[in-house]
Amino acid sequence: MSSIPGSSTLLVGATGTGKTHAIRTLIDAGITPFILFTEPGMRTVSDIPEDKLHWKYIPPALPSFEAMEKSANIINTSNDFAALTKRTDWDKKAYRQFIEVMHAMNEFVCDRTGENFGSVDSWQTDRCLVVDSLSGLNIMAMDLAVGSKPVKAVGDWGVAMDNLERLVNRLCTGTQCHFVLIAHLEREKDEVSGRTELMASTLGNKLAPKIPRFFDDVVQCMYDGDEFFWRNKASNVDLKFRNLEPGDKLRPDFKPLIESWLAAGGSIDASPS
Repeated sequence: MSSIPGSSTLLVGATGTGKTHAIRTLIDAGITPFILFTEPGMRTVSDIPEDKLHWKYIPPALPSFEAMEKSANIINTSNDFAALTKRTDWDKKAYRQFIEVMHAMNEFVCDRTGENFGSVDSWQTDRCLVVDSLSGLNIMAMDLAVGSKPVKAVGDWGVAMDNLERLVNRLCTGTQCHFVLIAHLEREKDEVSGRTELMASTLGNKLAPKIPRFFDDVVQCMYDGDEFFWRNKASNVDLKFRNLEPGDKLRPDFKPLIESWLAAGGSIDASPS
């Protein structure tokens, strides 16, 4: 078995910069991707054979129009903002998608083949768990805490952020397989440095600066004209490099990252069948 766990990579970038498309390069590096989609990006990789790439789709909750009407009526008839924050009848039981994500981590059943690949904890370094994307997890974590509640109290934000931070930390530091988290970008103020930087879009400006510290590499996906590329070195973006060489115009390819990880003592070991 590998003496070091798999790599952990945070891929950040604007919409249309090739984040999901880049996952296919893991296959060339001898790694099988298992993608947990929280948004419908399956078409980007649907041309890849079923035995080379697996996925499961868990979308955030979509409330019915009846539920939205009920919520709108409550808001419309309330003149007390504080009372809205204290109400508890926001149908939390219908917002269990974050729990479904935990279940998928424990039993990953591929939507393409119906095969149960067991717990992510049992996977070795021939597999990579990909979560696409953090934006969907953000919604699910908040829904878990408040259901359809339209007004979030400070404590609600704290509960949602804590669950999300625990999940990311667990996947980065508590698994043997490779892990990739795909995220959009948002401008946030780093309360330690005082600088305003582009960071992974997540819940609250206190959590955003914490997310990169869990990862070996934080890479920004870019598109300029007709060219897609990566960079892991920029003055205005919270990036990081451990496996990849630093650069501002890298080929959007996981193979060099995996090769660097192998050179550092990693080995591609087979997961249990």
